[in-house]
Amino acid sequence: MRIDFECSGGYANINLVYHAKTDDLPTEIAKEFLHLVESSGFFDLQQSDVKPTDAGPPDVFFYHLSLQEGDRWKSLSFNDVTAPGPLRPVLEILQKLAWEQVRKGNHYND
Repeated sequence: MRIDFECSGGYANINLVYHAKTDDLPTEIAKEFLHLVESSGFFDLQQSDVKPTDAGPPDVFFYHLSLQEGDRWKSLSFNDVTAPGPLRPVLEILQKLAWEQVRKGNHYND
């Protein structure tokens, strides 16, 4: 699965970008990620289900997530307030992977 993830905002105006393929992730992380994506129903969500422009608290994070697996492709934008609950574990693992990438000195992983 191809992953394109962006996270920005918060008090520190953080800007995280993470691009990867699950084939390149450690096996256990890839399995967990794929399970979380399927259980979240990501590919069944519609942009109308998540309102990306709803404001929220001043420290809110904004997300853009695109996933592609074979002929399935979905791209959604939302923030901390409008993110569907089942999608939150997916966001958490992606933020963790993005921060690990930054700590390793990589700002873009393709």
